[in-house]
Amino acid sequence: MKIVYGGSFNPPTLAHIEIIKRLLALYPQASIIIVPVGDDYRKKELATFEHRYRMLELATKDISKVMISTIEHERPYQGTLATLKELETIDQELLFVIGSDNLIHFDQWINYQELLSSYPFIVMNRSGYMTKEEADLMFQEIPHKFIFLDFYIPISSSEIRHHVDLYAHYLDEEVYRYIKQHQLYEVTTHV
Repeated sequence: MKIVYGGSFNPPTLAHIEIIKRLLALYPQASIIIVPVGDDYRKKELATFEHRYRMLELATKDISKVMISTIEHERPYQGTLATLKELETIDQELLFVIGSDNLIHFDQWINYQELLSSYPFIVMNRSGYMTKEEADLMFQEIPHKFIFLDFYIPISSSEIRHHVDLYAHYLDEEVYRYIKQHQLYEVTTHV
């Protein structure tokens, strides 16, 4: 069994690492495939794939049963469904991890109906976002399987990008040093 954990990981935070550890504890027979989005994914302030990949390597170096995939870097972005179908060649039993905050706009994802009906979702439930009952109601017309896990560590990658030094304690020490060494997420001011 493989658990696919996708995202921008821009940068990878201690919350991402805690999610990985929790999933491995709950599914000891599984391994995790981390899938950072490629550079052509449209998102503001996205560090290059190479930097995000290297930071993920640093952040997960002490965790066994974790693989970082380059699949979305090697081809144009085609959506999560295409990625999961390609990863099925590694293992037929895939679970996909998503944050409950992403369910609100899930109907805007590429081929979301087929994605939802094809793979079980582990939903990391964050306080103040969609509950399992609300998600089941929202997608009642589409066959789906949601496994909700409560998870709340209030760490925001966007806050870290804007104030790296202030939120350094939310990062693995080596990731923080890497960000500083490569001058990632530095704010420039014009006088």
